[in-house]
Amino acid sequence: MSISFFGMDMAISGLSANQKALEVTGHNVANLGTPGFSRQSAVMVSAATRRYGNWYVEMGTDIQQIRQIRHTFSDNIYRSENNNLGYWESRSKAIVDLQSILGEPIQKGFQVALNNFWDSFQELSKSPESLTVRALVKQRADSLANYLNQVGSQINKLQTDLNTEIKARIDEVNAITEKIAALNVKIMSAEAAGNLPNDYYDQRNELCDRLSKLVSVETWETRDGSMDILVGGYLLVSKGEQTKLVAAPNDDLSHFFTPMLQTRAGDIPINVGQGIIKGLLEARGEVSGAKNSYENGLPNTTSDITIAVDISSTGADNLAKIKANIATFVEDIKNRGLDYNFRLVTFGGSEAVTNTYFGKDTAAFLDAVSLLTTDAGTGNNFEDVIDAIESNNYPADVNKYLLVFTDESIDGDGTVADNDTVTSYINRLNKAGITVSVATDPVYHDEGDTGESGWNKIAEKTGGKTYDIENATDLKEFMVKLSADINSDVNMKMTTISEDLNIISTVRKQLNALINIMAREVNYLHLSGKTLRGEDGGLFFEPMEPTFPISLGNIKVSDALKDLNNIAASTTDANGDNQIALAIAGLRNKNLITGNKKVLSLDTYYQNIILEIGNKGYEAANLTESYQHLVNQADANRQSVMGVSLDEEMTNMIKYKFAYNANARFIDVVNQMLETIMYRMGVQ
Repeated sequence: MSISFFGMDMAISGLSANQKALEVTGHNVANLGTPGFSRQSAVMVSAATRRYGNWYVEMGTDIQQIRQIRHTFSDNIYRSENNNLGYWESRSKAIVDLQSILGEPIQKGFQVALNNFWDSFQELSKSPESLTVRALVKQRADSLANYLNQVGSQINKLQTDLNTEIKARIDEVNAITEKIAALNVKIMSAEAAGNLPNDYYDQRNELCDRLSKLVSVETWETRDGSMDILVGGYLLVSKGEQTKLVAAPNDDLSHFFTPMLQTRAGDIPINVGQGIIKGLLEARGEVSGAKNSYENGLPNTTSDITIAVDISSTGADNLAKIKANIATFVEDIKNRGLDYNFRLVTFGGSEAVTNTYFGKDTAAFLDAVSLLTTDAGTGNNFEDVIDAIESNNYPADVNKYLLVFTDESIDGDGTVADNDTVTSYINRLNKAGITVSVATDPVYHDEGDTGESGWNKIAEKTGGKTYDIENATDLKEFMVKLSADINSDVNMKMTTISEDLNIISTVRKQLNALINIMAREVNYLHLSGKTLRGEDGGLFFEPMEPTFPISLGNIKVSDALKDLNNIAASTTDANGDNQIALAIAGLRNKNLITGNKKVLSLDTYYQNIILEIGNKGYEAANLTESYQHLVNQADANRQSVMGVSLDEEMTNMIKYKFAYNANARFIDVVNQMLETIMYRMGVQ
């Protein structure tokens, strides 16, 4: 009869299984403080039953796998909330930095410097001949300009720092995806050998957690154990392959970075979703970083002004008025500090429409107007004017204006422009971005020929106005009114910022618009005044870099004002005349920003800027706090599943220890039984 050792085999399997379980428990305890560690559990199953002859023998226990305790759904929730937290943290930090630069409302910020400037002119109005008060005006103006240049420099640095951080974060994404790709190779190799590399899984998941804060990430685990990483619909990691992001310029001549996907065919745009990088992009501004970029806040004072003159015989009186007073219009445009270009269009005669570009050559423009003569023919109409100006090669982003001088209806050649025709005119003008104003007899304002709309319809629908040139008593004042309305429209367009999520670029646009309008309005009044010596006043503020308009970091008090006598406080050289000083002091409360449902003074507009920054800061801080709570809650939920509990591990340790001891005792008993059978049975 054979001796069976099956009992010994069962006990040995129990010893081995419980020893491994104790090792797993010790591994869990050792990694109690390891970030990203997921507790592991030894899964025991009954060993496969063996057949020996007619006998089926149980073989004890086996370790089926060392299972990692982790909940994928909890991971996804955590990463989603972590992504939102990264986005709002970036925005909140940028707004806090911006608020520190502006120093409002507690510190001495722009509002204090501006108030001191207005107050100095108020004092000058009391003693316009006083050199002491003039020195105060100069000192306050210098302080204002120095403060604005300092703020401009600080905002530039903040924007540059954010741009640098964007590149650093893109590099961090690449470093993370490179590590994930390397881990994928190790994991696939281990799984191919029949192992479960749980610690590699933990390292990979921790990297995914960090990546989720940077960009919106999707993860897909494949059957071979690797993990695919998708961002914006593109694979950044597939098995052991990595596709990198690059920090590329976002526009020609721009030094601002934007994330692009590096491919063999070239870099392509990628949507990184929410996260730290998106928050940084919006905080800096998703705009061109070129030096002369209107998107990034350069004040757009460029005005392309087309004067369209009806030279038909019916407009003879108007033509005479224009020729006699057009110089006043040109001079006033210059004095308002607009960056102008002039064009001259003639229509209504027997000849074809003329369309001449003069640019900044005002002398040539005025000469061309002075040479205009009437023409008895009626060979063309307003549609021909539109055809002509549509063909113009306008500079990018220029403000385009068309001033029509006529004494006829819309189509003055006798053809009735019905509603459909007028609507088509309006659509074409709006598509070209041209604001149309018309100076004509008021009988053509509301209605034209029978069945025809008046000029008001075209003017209103394109953002312009109609004027009564027939009954204008003071033609010079009329021309100044035309210039003032163009200036007002430029101011409105500069201060009307489209709704977006950009922070610094938007605030820069608003502040630059405010500063530019303030400086140009002060200059306009100062140019119209007289110095103490009775000379014409000059510019009060100037750009430090003349090729760019006055803005943050590009403003100074005119060098001519180092001589305090050159400060213009009066309209004449009479003693005690303080009209200019009073007018400049009155700019504080004058409604200079009108249009787009806004009628605001400079002070009110600035207060709105600060209020908007405060609201954005409050929103970002609140949402950062809220998402931090959600991230903490999501992490607590998943830690309740994956986290190591000392109480639970000690319980398991005791359980496995007793099981190990029981199996050891079982082996001892079997050993004694076999010893008795082998050495004592049959002994006399």
